[in-house]
Amino acid sequence: MKQVFDNIGKITATSHTMVQKAKGIEDITGLKAQILDEQKKRDSYYTNLGREYYDLKGREALPELQELIEMITKSSQRIEELHKSISTIENIKTCPVCGQALNDGTLFCSGCGTKISQPEDSNSDIQKIETKPCINCGCEISTDAVFCTKCGIKQI
Repeated sequence: MKQVFDNIGKITATSHTMVQKAKGIEDITGLKAQILDEQKKRDSYYTNLGREYYDLKGREALPELQELIEMITKSSQRIEELHKSISTIENIKTCPVCGQALNDGTLFCSGCGTKISQPEDSNSDIQKIETKPCINCGCEISTDAVFCTKCGIKQI
């Protein structure tokens, strides 16, 4: 019987040790997660510090940092070029001073207040197309159209 109680004691001691190790692993996992969070915060602070330094010093930066400053400047210029390419593709008019996107008919930029010149009315060069109503649906179509562009019915 003594041997049974000794075995129970060993099992109890082993389970107590395993519980302590599991608790230790849980604590370590929590601490590692906190370390990762702090590292992310620190990286964000470094980024903000660099951005602030660049904004404040720019070309007057320490000579040791000139190469990084030039890389940032070139990257910023490339980003601006890509934004302009997107605007061209999307046919979006932008302010020539600050680059703010403009709506059609905008007289002044909402970003910097610059007066926006309006293009000359190019409609004077476009000839008016004579139209007639479709015999089926009444949609306006060109007088020389053979078929309606809306309903597809052949015109007489």
